[in-house]
This record gives sequence, structure tokens and C-alpha cells, in this order.
Amino acid sequence: MKVTKQFKFDSAHFVPNYYGKCERTHGHTYKLHVTVEGEVGENGMTIDFVILKKMVTKKVLDKLDHQLLNDIIPIATAENVAIWIWNQLVDLKTNIKEQLDDPNLVESIKKYYKDHDSSELDTSAFTDHIRLVEVKLWETSNSFVTYNGE
Repeated sequence: MKVTKQFKFDSAHFVPNYYGKCERTHGHTYKLHVTVEGEVGENGMTIDFVILKKMVTKKVLDKLDHQLLNDIIPIATAENVAIWIWNQLVDLKTNIKEQLDDPNLVESIKKYYKDHDSSELDTSAFTDHIRLVEVKLWETSNSFVTYNGE
């Protein structure tokens, strides 16, 4: 099963060694799709959307939103930004585990797992069966790049 969550963020960038409008600093409202794939677990989910949102927010949006992308990614083309996002998220097991350790998140997950308290929550149910499969990044409403790690 593939699961995708959509995000938006606003950032500025410029493209060095480019001759045209994009060589000057300008901004975009980026749209981002993050897709993971895996088995549907005993809980009926591949991944909890809450976990996916918190992970992408912490690893990507908090770093890129309202920033000059070139301060983070020197040649901040859509292609390079998508690769950077992939690299932030690809270690899903570690990233998801970090989110499960957030005491506020555990409370929201308890809504789905009323039989467990936070100390008994089995994180393998979230981390052993999923992988990142695609990052899709729109720079404009009709221009986007897709990256799958290759």
C-alpha cells in the first residue's frame, strides 16, 4: 500500500550560473508529496498520518519554510531540493522512532491504540514494514520534479 501526504512551504531561492529570471532571488509556494509504501499493519494502517506529518515537519518543513534555500542547498534547483528532502527522510525507521519518542505524539496515537500505554507501545509495528518510495516537489502549479532515490 502506498500512502502519500501533501505539504506546502514558502521559500526563496536563486539559481547560480543561470541566465534568466531565475538567476535573481525569488520565492515560491512549494507543494510537496511524500509517499511511503508498506504492508497494512494489524492496526489497519501502513503509517499513521500524524506520524508522517510530524516527521516531515521536523525534518523538512521546519528547516526550509521561509528560508533562502541557497543557504541550505547551494544550487537550489527543484531537483536538488527534492534530493535534499529525500536524504532527510530516507531513514524512516530512525525518523519514525524519533517521532514515537515525542510524548505529545504518543497521546495522539493512543486514540488508535487504546490497549497500550506509552511505555508498552511496540514501535516495530510502525517501522519494520515501510519505506520511502517517492518525493514529489512542485515549484509552481504546473512544474514539478519526482525523485525516488535513483
